[in-house]
Amino acid sequence: MNANEISALAVLVLMLIIFRLVLRKPKNSAAKIRPARLARVRNASLVFFTLMCLGMIFSVYWILGFVFGWPFFAEDHIRMVISHNHIYSSRSEMPSEIFWLMLVRQGLAFLAGGVMLRLFWLYGKGILFTAKNVHCLRFLGYYFIIDWFINYQMQGLLRDMDLSTAPIFVGFFIIFFAWIMDEGRKIQEEQELTV
Repeated sequence: MNANEISALAVLVLMLIIFRLVLRKPKNSAAKIRPARLARVRNASLVFFTLMCLGMIFSVYWILGFVFGWPFFAEDHIRMVISHNHIYSSRSEMPSEIFWLMLVRQGLAFLAGGVMLRLFWLYGKGILFTAKNVHCLRFLGYYFIIDWFINYQMQGLLRDMDLSTAPIFVGFFIIFFAWIMDEGRKIQEEQELTV
């Protein structure tokens, strides 16, 4: 095993330990089960919120490092992989159309990361089934579909169609899930009004 494989395995084991600690079942009475479940949701949301924040900081450095030619740990420069056959080591190597599409794609990814941060923040506050959550999920579904179309344009310009249609199906599934969640929320609100 090389150093990258060992570090990836260590991160995976650490994440499994954290999730096990956060999601363990309480040993309390039945009256305390609901607050304990909500506490588990809040703790897991805090873990994901923290990981998303770190990921977004890393992503900003990655994009700025590629544009300005900054080093990345032991590497002299950051490489941007557009497809298997198109890997760029600097901004000057990348065609301008691809560069601008890549920036739009990364901007949308950053926006989707912000929406996920909002979603985990809502979960962390104990807000689980509201219209705000539904809007966040619906946006993430549309993000997958729009990102696929931008990637399709990039691959078309490079004449290298190395694409999967899975993101489109994932996007539609998330939109469908958000719709079901919204309908369930509306049914629950109607039942609370009739009681």
